[in-house]
Amino acid sequence: MKVRNRLCMVWPVMFIGARLPAQPPPSFEVATVKAAARNPGAILASTDPAMVRYPSITLKNLVAIAYGFSSRLVVGPAWIDRENYDVAAKLPPSTPQDRIPLMLQTLLAERFNLALHREAKEQTVYFLVPAKSGSKLKQSQPPAAQETQEARRDGAPLQMRSGLIMGRGVPISVLASSLGEFVGYEVIDRTQLSATFDFDLKWTPENGGADAELFAALEDQLGLRLTAGRAPVETLVIDRAGRMPQSN
Repeated sequence: MKVRNRLCMVWPVMFIGARLPAQPPPSFEVATVKAAARNPGAILASTDPAMVRYPSITLKNLVAIAYGFSSRLVVGPAWIDRENYDVAAKLPPSTPQDRIPLMLQTLLAERFNLALHREAKEQTVYFLVPAKSGSKLKQSQPPAAQETQEARRDGAPLQMRSGLIMGRGVPISVLASSLGEFVGYEVIDRTQLSATFDFDLKWTPENGGADAELFAALEDQLGLRLTAGRAPVETLVIDRAGRMPQSN
């Protein structure tokens, strides 16, 4: 009887102490990463739903995509913005799109021996605020109520190119982030506008950069303005990365 009591006491301890095997990090079925000979171009994903392709992309942009950061906020050695790579990877069947960044993180760790950390630093920023005359943004309507689907071509809710930011059904934080790509600094939303909006912001760029035209167009067309200031901004700091990717 004493033996039975002892076994009954030991068994729960053994059961509680048991550990499930660690799950492997999400990864592609197969991937090729090699140095690219040509100059960097547009960052394009493959139209093949079973593949992810990034032709002639910098490591800086790969890290930005993998971790959901603007490339402006990725800090590391100068070569990460100069060296270009061709990336082609096959997805496991039925992989959801939101899992691809995690797979890219695994790939970067394996092929570039990447190590990084997050760090908040106070930087010069722009705050996006309503103009004195008030916001002119048009709140989005359900798709069935839209008079035209012209601006939804290619199914893209946001389109950007020199002299144009066009959004359909996007939150104001997305507009703020988009503006940051043109003004060269992080843009922080302080409009206190919580809806989603449709907008077409157009301006005439000067020398391909941000200028007074953008600031004037923002206030005239959307009733918003940018004010300079300083605020803590989270950055990704690369601690270690190999310049040549390891063999495929």
